[in-house]
Amino acid sequence: MGIHKLYHVTMRENRDMLDKSLNHENDLIIYADWDTDGATSAAMIYYSQYHKRKYPLEGKAEIYLRPSDARSLVEKLKNIGKCPAAMTILDIPLTRQLFQSLGKLNNICKETRLIYIDHHYSTIYLSKKLEKITEEVFIGHKPTAVLTFNLLRSLGIKTLTPRLRAFMTAVGVLERSPKDKIKVSRELVKLAASISKASNILKDEDIWRKLVKWLANPLPQDLPIDRRVLEEVKKIAEQSDRELKEITNELAFAARRVGYIKFVDARGKWRKQGASALASALYRKFRQPVALLVEKTDPSPRLLLIIRTRNKGAYKIAMGFLRDKLAEEIGGHGNIAIIRLREGIKLEEIETTLRKLSLRI
Repeated sequence: MGIHKLYHVTMRENRDMLDKSLNHENDLIIYADWDTDGATSAAMIYYSQYHKRKYPLEGKAEIYLRPSDARSLVEKLKNIGKCPAAMTILDIPLTRQLFQSLGKLNNICKETRLIYIDHHYSTIYLSKKLEKITEEVFIGHKPTAVLTFNLLRSLGIKTLTPRLRAFMTAVGVLERSPKDKIKVSRELVKLAASISKASNILKDEDIWRKLVKWLANPLPQDLPIDRRVLEEVKKIAEQSDRELKEITNELAFAARRVGYIKFVDARGKWRKQGASALASALYRKFRQPVALLVEKTDPSPRLLLIIRTRNKGAYKIAMGFLRDKLAEEIGGHGNIAIIRLREGIKLEEIETTLRKLSLRI
């Protein structure tokens, strides 16, 4: 089965027997990313378990909602306490450190049903290894919320709450999933984008949990995030957008054409978070594929090459750097790739490889 499509791998055959043996400890932990895609995916699993009592566990379960990113999840797995009956990891890129942590967890919690649903390039790249330590893997290039919906639909859960269905379609627009011909109001997309920014900026676990439960609740309810909070977040985001526009205009003058890609060397000029947003801003300005080189110092010094293209050309370039042994790890999803470059790599090597690989996009 190709990695470009959703696929499902079941590692344990005696699923029913396993579930019955864990009824005395029917706990489900849902780890998901902070953004709208992660929260919507978490809400789908919460809806299936809490309201339908169907998946991942049959019947009633104690559900723990825990927003995470790859780095914080590594720490959380070290302090997980007792082994749950099931654990889902949604929209969190699989790093090598996270894979090692999951391997250790698998050795300790041998009866925990571990389910991984994601669309990040690093997860796709490590998917074969991931299959060996998980019970179920659902991976594809579509947004995680869409992958999760397809999974639930295959299990007979074909209806979602109106909010949940609407947010799933909005996520498709935000994640720029071109194959999904989605009709959704511009206001809903703006709301989803605002909530995503608020969640990422505030990093408030209580607000995130309320959002997930609100999405999963079939009854009418007011928005769980105060509109005033969203307005404050909007101001912060607008200031960030202004700074992004200024640095984009500054860097545009130094851009060079390398093959069919505009190459921008931002070392020494951009050390903050948001390199992916900067690459996307440059892409919109040039209206052509962009390769952005930045230097990071946290948690350790490293060079990152961000590729932004119109389609999956970014993924092809990232895989090319891996094949040529010029990359240590890749990340990103959709039309943007994040390449962690090999230590000691020279600028000439980067440009030569980009020029060669640009012929494939």
